[in-house]
Amino acid sequence: MDAVAVDLAPLQRSAGIRDIVAYERITKTPLHRRFVFLLVVVLMFAAAMLAGLWFLGRTDILAVAPILAVFVIGYTLLAAVGFVWFAVGLSRRVKIAAFAWQNDWAYADRLAHTGRPGAPFTRVLRGQERAVVAGDDPRMPFELGIHHSLSRGQEGATVQRPFAFIELPLPSSVPHIVLANRRRSIVPTLGLGRGAARMELEGVFAKVFRLIVPEGYQTDALYIFTPDLMARVLDLGRGAEIELVSDRLYVYLPGSTRFDRPATMAAALVLAEEFHRRFAARTELYRDDAAGEIAARAGVSVGLRGQRLGGHGISVLAVASTVGVVLLSAGVTALTLFGGDFFTSLLGGP
Repeated sequence: MDAVAVDLAPLQRSAGIRDIVAYERITKTPLHRRFVFLLVVVLMFAAAMLAGLWFLGRTDILAVAPILAVFVIGYTLLAAVGFVWFAVGLSRRVKIAAFAWQNDWAYADRLAHTGRPGAPFTRVLRGQERAVVAGDDPRMPFELGIHHSLSRGQEGATVQRPFAFIELPLPSSVPHIVLANRRRSIVPTLGLGRGAARMELEGVFAKVFRLIVPEGYQTDALYIFTPDLMARVLDLGRGAEIELVSDRLYVYLPGSTRFDRPATMAAALVLAEEFHRRFAARTELYRDDAAGEIAARAGVSVGLRGQRLGGHGISVLAVASTVGVVLLSAGVTALTLFGGDFFTSLLGGP
């Protein structure tokens, strides 16, 4: 089968103002989020801050409270840095969109509620995907993008670091299997697979990955992750984590992955093409012998016990943040209730 021809030229050019304006028009970006609107707002804010600083300089206020000048300059610089950060991210998405459209692939600037079955997608209450590219060529059907967690109120415990992902379809459903990276944890696996088997691989594979599979499905995992397949995983995805769930394969990469760079996108597409072909060959005829006759007649290829690993994975960062907030709240409460007596006794008062 011939390889998929990909034109990387759009990723080799910088995005100009016209490209950004056209992109925002095509993606129907709201006015208050558009580049030109925000640029005008930042310039007006900077002008107002500088005018205020000039006015304060003509009075004696700065001599009495010079800290005001620090606040004025600091807020101006903060607004400028924030806009530059926004502009850089926007220009990267413009290049990815141009690349997708050049190759007749679908593109979405922002997606929410996609319903992906992968564990890191289901554990967050609200998530958002940016710069999503989707191709439907049967030789390499894929979706890729960057996932961000969003939270408000009590949802803070579900926040996890941003991560890049590549989603590939499988020809049939398989047990829920996670190939976790020992050297670089990308998605939360703490608490994932409670009561599951954590398989130690052999040789050099054991230094980089470990398999998490439902108890009783160790043989099935070894049937899919054969030594030759693991060798290619090591070659193409040494810094990645992999998850098989339902009829989907996910490759997780760090959130800092730059799909707007030609070399990075080319490597991601090579990985997508080869993983799709190799994993499809290993899973096409998969059937769960433990599913039972009723499940087999109903067309269910995986038994209930193998469909989902226990737990969803807990973000260590979210746990630490939550514990920090609880301890801070407890400290403030204790200081409010007992602080007066404590300071009185410390100062030797009656």
